[in-house]
Amino acid sequence: MLNVLSSAGASILGIGYLIPFIYLFWSLKYGKDAGPNPWGSPGLEWQTSSPPPPENFEVTPVVTEEVYTYTKQEVVQVG
Repeated sequence: MLNVLSSAGASILGIGYLIPFIYLFWSLKYGKDAGPNPWGSPGLEWQTSSPPPPENFEVTPVVTEEVYTYTKQEVVQVG
């Protein structure tokens, strides 16, 4: 009985590993390229080209927002 359960568990585990590999190879063949900034992130690491030039930016960028500001929200001051 133990051998049957062990074989069933190994089969389920094998299928669990096989499905992501199938999806990986399908994506490599048929998937479309993501582009330079697929998430629309405002971070500096997404504002440079890929591969980045030796100094990352030709001119020093000016940061005008907080880090990871993805939505514009009203600032509420307490006190």
